[in-house]
Amino acid sequence: MSNVKTVDRMLLFLNLVLLLFVVMVPFGTGTLADYLAHGGFDARLAVAVYCLVLVGMSAGFSAMFEWSLREGRTHASVPRDQWWAARRRFTSGGLVYLLATGVAFISAPVAFAITGAVALYYVFERTPGSRARAGSQRPDSG
Repeated sequence: MSNVKTVDRMLLFLNLVLLLFVVMVPFGTGTLADYLAHGGFDARLAVAVYCLVLVGMSAGFSAMFEWSLREGRTHASVPRDQWWAARRRFTSGGLVYLLATGVAFISAPVAFAITGAVALYYVFERTPGSRARAGSQRPDSG
């Protein structure tokens, strides 16, 4: 949040939406842990619940990201010509989580694997312009 220049009511609301789903993670994870090994409909429903929690978190993150794109809200903003590329990269996980929710009713392990793949994607994903910002924030070595 060190990049945020200004905070308004909308950002606070979006943060609360995100936190709503963050506090639901232990419920979704616990439900998943309790039922995944049993198989059957209960396992599929547990994975679907877990995926829906991730969809909600993704929506919260995406809304905050969208808020941050507007001029004057951050110290180092994403250049306007890279907004759509950044949106695609940043919000694609939510669409995959929705897909995993549907897949959960067919195969719980496959849906769970999809959510793991999204996590791996975001470990290595870089939003456009972040490399340039990271490079400009390094102290001079000379």
